[in-house]
Amino acid sequence: MHLLTLFLLLLGTVAAIQAPTRDALKPRNWDLRLLGPGCDPNDSNIDISLFHRSGFVGASCEAVDTGEFNTTSVKSISWKSPGEDRYDLCIYGNAGCRGAAADVLRSGWEVCYPFSGWKGWKVVAADVAC
Repeated sequence: MHLLTLFLLLLGTVAAIQAPTRDALKPRNWDLRLLGPGCDPNDSNIDISLFHRSGFVGASCEAVDTGEFNTTSVKSISWKSPGEDRYDLCIYGNAGCRGAAADVLRSGWEVCYPFSGWKGWKVVAADVAC
């Protein structure tokens, strides 16, 4: 009985260790993080990350989920899409991404970009209209 318990405990530990590794190795063309206070443009800032999404292709409108975190804690964002298949981040003042985008990040690399309280976002291919 004790061996079975030990085996199950070790199995769970191995799975927990491998999960972040699998996520880190997942192919992606863009990476978005909403960051708390203390952003350092010369650091990964993972320790202050409040929200993270990444993808291989564009993403349709997604509302900022205030149930997941308190948006008043968000001070800046990190947007990275440096690859050959570059993408742009469109941010909106409303959760439905209706109307003109409040801002568009087209450089492919913005770290510590000020968070202005936007409510929705989507990812489009580089230089495509939001």
